[in-house]
Amino acid sequence: MSNRMHLTLKVNGEAVETLAEPRELLIHVPRERPGITGPHIGCETSHCGACTVDMDGKSVKACTIFAAQAQG
Repeated sequence: MSNRMHLTLKVNGEAVETLAEPRELLIHVPRERPGITGPHIGCETSHCGACTVDMDGKSVKACTIFAAQAQG
């Protein structure tokens, strides 16, 4: 049984509908969907900043937040 949630994320200015596990990190969601090549995975510990994305006008490290937090 899957606990996947339906999410709508804004990626490169466009709404993208996807499914994600409740505790799935944002860094993994776009990369696992067709046609989306970023953000990049660097250290996976939030030190390098390779995973930095813009969320509501703020720079956040996608390896440290859940995909559900980026809903909308």
